[in-house]
Amino acid sequence: MLFAKKIIRLIPFLGLVCFLTPTQAQINSPFSRYGLGNEILNNQNVASQAMGGFSAAFSPSMNSSFGQSVNFNNPATYGNIYMTTFDLGISLTSNTLKSATPVSSYSSTYLVPNYLAIGIPLSKARKIGMAFGLRPLTEINYSLDELKAIPSGDTVVNSYLGQGGLNQVFFGFGKAWKYLSLGFNTGYNFGRKKIQNIKSFQYNPDSTYFYQSLANTNTLFGGVFLHLGLQSEFPIHVVKRPKLNERTEYLISIGATATLDQSMTGQQDSLRTTGSYSSTAESNLDTVLFRLNNPGKILIPALYTAGFALHKKEVSNRGSYDQWVVGIEYSTRAWKDNYLFYGQPDNLSNSWMIRVAAQYCPNAFDFENYWSTVIYRVGFYTGKDYINIDNNGLKVSAFTTGLSLPIRKYRSYDNQYSLLNLALQIGQRGTSVNNYREGFVQFSLGYSLSDIWFNKRKYD
Repeated sequence: MLFAKKIIRLIPFLGLVCFLTPTQAQINSPFSRYGLGNEILNNQNVASQAMGGFSAAFSPSMNSSFGQSVNFNNPATYGNIYMTTFDLGISLTSNTLKSATPVSSYSSTYLVPNYLAIGIPLSKARKIGMAFGLRPLTEINYSLDELKAIPSGDTVVNSYLGQGGLNQVFFGFGKAWKYLSLGFNTGYNFGRKKIQNIKSFQYNPDSTYFYQSLANTNTLFGGVFLHLGLQSEFPIHVVKRPKLNERTEYLISIGATATLDQSMTGQQDSLRTTGSYSSTAESNLDTVLFRLNNPGKILIPALYTAGFALHKKEVSNRGSYDQWVVGIEYSTRAWKDNYLFYGQPDNLSNSWMIRVAAQYCPNAFDFENYWSTVIYRVGFYTGKDYINIDNNGLKVSAFTTGLSLPIRKYRSYDNQYSLLNLALQIGQRGTSVNNYREGFVQFSLGYSLSDIWFNKRKYD
């Protein structure tokens, strides 16, 4: 038990190392060539990931009675943050990419940071809170070779390399009233998109020698964003037990968020040249184009999300907890209509997603049975990905499950609580109509440390 506690104490530092150490994971997915790259699987905290990404109507009371996670996907929840909370997540993902023509398969496994967030109650009496943090939104990382035969009998080899992605630094505020909560996130989205294409000729002995050609484009971009959130929670039925001073409440939670259209400013370096190129050396012979710091704009469309949840809350002298929750959520984004990268569209689709979720906690106050205090979660999501690699659309769907494991306080006289949030999702992008299909399995680990800070001392 002592060893386990030492490991748990190290989790925040391990998470920070993941964020501060550059990751060189080779995802090697052709999907990340398009738009701004692969969207991180479920850009939510781990508790929501276990519920299929359900977050718009996920209220703070659904978290746990022994701590909480920061729901940065709906800033309206910040007003109900009741303890200062340090929350981080990391994900281990295994992908299997299959191609129908030519028949081939490729697998990769990589560990990436998921998010780092801190939530603070600014005024519990007025129900005002804030949160800030850092998280990756998309990832670009692939290396592919394409062989094409030409009429002369030679073979053209195109080598494609891509790196980069989109990241976000955010801070936000929320205010809650009796039945309504409002909030917003703002901050800075920033990233890089580097694309390199080396064209080579594999020639016959009697062919003329051709030098390789290199096309390299490296774009740095960034801009301010605005994310709005609304949430309403109200009881529809109450069962009172006056003799025990207990009651059961059945509540409806409704949530909606909107991330407004964003225009990011870019600086682009371009190089077009011929010569000899390998993994260890480059030798330019004739440069056709060399341009530095070319300004431009990247336009990202708005994201709209709405969700609904029904949940049962048990209230007594010991506190309250949500025994069960069921919910559904819908989101949409017009990538095809409103995305431009330096004035150019891409092979994208207008995306949408439906998520269904459920969670259950047998009895949060049954301290004699630890597994009764655990929160069990399941979920499912399905929809249309924004990447449209072959003009047939790209369907994505996955099943999810997970747990929230309360960790006993290290000392009985403090107000520090810890939660281990676990999530597993198994899914697929693409169907039989697509030439490429990608199966994925992702395991996410979240750690949240909640404590009562900034309290004014009543006694010296």
